[in-house]
Amino acid sequence: MQVSRNRYFEDEVIENHFNKFMLGRLIAYAKDYKKTYIKVVALLIGTSLLSLIPTGINMVIINDVLPKDSAVPDNAIAMAAILLSVWFTLSIGSVIANYAVNVAANSLGNIIICNIRKDLFAKLMELSFNYYDSRPMGKILVRVTNYTNEVADFFINYMTRIVSNLFIAMMAIICICVLDIRIAAVAIAVSIPLALLMWFLSKSLHGRMVYERNKQSNRTAFVVENINGLEVIKAFNREKINSEIFMELSAKYKKEYMRATRVRELFFPLAHGIVSGVCTIVIYVTALFIITKDWGSALSLGTIVTIATYMQRFSGAVNVICQRLQTIGNITSNVERIFEVLDTEAEIKEADNGVSLCNVKGKVEFENVDFAYIKDNNVLENINLTVEPGQMIALVGPTGAGKTTIVSLISRFYDVTGGAVKIDGTDVRDISFKSLRDNVGVMMQDTFLFKGEIIDNIRFSRPDATDEECIEAAKTVFAHDFIIKKPEGYHTVISSQGTELSGGEKQLISFARLVLSNPKIIILDEATSNIDTETEKLIQKMFKTVLKGRTSFVIAHRLSTIKNADRILYIDEKSILEDGSREELLNKKGKYYQLEM
Repeated sequence: MQVSRNRYFEDEVIENHFNKFMLGRLIAYAKDYKKTYIKVVALLIGTSLLSLIPTGINMVIINDVLPKDSAVPDNAIAMAAILLSVWFTLSIGSVIANYAVNVAANSLGNIIICNIRKDLFAKLMELSFNYYDSRPMGKILVRVTNYTNEVADFFINYMTRIVSNLFIAMMAIICICVLDIRIAAVAIAVSIPLALLMWFLSKSLHGRMVYERNKQSNRTAFVVENINGLEVIKAFNREKINSEIFMELSAKYKKEYMRATRVRELFFPLAHGIVSGVCTIVIYVTALFIITKDWGSALSLGTIVTIATYMQRFSGAVNVICQRLQTIGNITSNVERIFEVLDTEAEIKEADNGVSLCNVKGKVEFENVDFAYIKDNNVLENINLTVEPGQMIALVGPTGAGKTTIVSLISRFYDVTGGAVKIDGTDVRDISFKSLRDNVGVMMQDTFLFKGEIIDNIRFSRPDATDEECIEAAKTVFAHDFIIKKPEGYHTVISSQGTELSGGEKQLISFARLVLSNPKIIILDEATSNIDTETEKLIQKMFKTVLKGRTSFVIAHRLSTIKNADRILYIDEKSILEDGSREELLNKKGKYYQLEM
């Protein structure tokens, strides 16, 4: 199951719609807290019963305490005092019980949602790069934030309230049946078609909510994309155009929101107005016919008032259920998207008994490797390459030729579609993720720094590293001098992605992070693109130290960066067109020769 590849203006397509199995899976999150949930439901049922008892007390007061024919019963004051004391005690008890229920339900609901978010985040960490390549970031983000927030209400408010109000509705009908089966039969007959109508409305609401969620997701994706690309937007004066696009996306969302609202807002008038009004009128009309037409046994005033009160409780419970059902329409469409993420199979899967690399030499082999991002559209074909331990391999060629793809296959960011990539003779697909990533260090062109202290960004690759080890790594890549000039030195707090730092400074910190992890194989993908000429000279010296004895793959458009490479690979036309030392390729006067000329 997979969302189709789409952009911010394309609606997501969900194959599996909400069903009883999804509901079961959602409820299953409460299984570890079964005792607590039973306790909450029991408290709700208890408070529901408490809320029904005062109505019965009112009937006794009307029938047995209030004067009849101007005659006051002898024990009227004593009975009234007792009944009103019980009534008051029950009311106070109901308030306390409701408070306890609300606290317990909120605590339980938030624990469950925390677990759902944990599973969602774990799945997002597990999923392959291809999943993120095919979806706008905003459409992924909204699942972990907005959608799970609304699902939290399912556990906190909806499940518990629906259960308690179903119980109230059933008990109210039972009480009416006990008091007078004739009126109960008429009330039930009137309620059934209204209940069916609301059921069909809830089905219609779900369908409209799917469209509303799509438009909301599109809008969120566009906002996230614009925040990330703000510099480009300003550079090309796109503020007005992008604002107009945002207004268009918002208008589409508003349209779908109103379509859903027209159905959603039918629930309240139906439940509160029609059910309550129609049923109450039916009760009194039926009671009038019973009295005037002499249909069976007589009705007391207390019975009529009590039945009417219970019917109001019944309609009130139905009203609450309908309100919850209208928002469950939102939740079901959210649940579909949450489970879409949880059910997505990771394309890159760790072997069941993954091998741990020991005494890594750093020999890398590509054997008849094919690769395609999209099926039947190869970007690499029949790549054969053997890299001996300690060699520095430079990859050059036109943009889009597949240089980054080749090095990504070594780290298993993507899996080959044909052939095999091996490290020291072991297929990377048979190596455990931890062992592979511990031994293959990667630094990409687009460096990413996290909000926090500079030293913590360096320590990110090795959480157990000491401050001294982090500082030594920074010195190795010549980052120490500029770091100590910062306001708080290594403890200077930088914002997300290090916007206070220059491009070169960010890359040097990333270099330090890579060096600290001490991998046996190093991959540098345009890692020196933002470094000035002076710093590049220092980096050239650093290469001689850091890359010594390690297998390394360097992608660089600056040919000065790779002049000392043992071998240079010219990548184009889905394959390796040239392979040799710089001198050999220059003497060949082929593709690489044209780059230097």
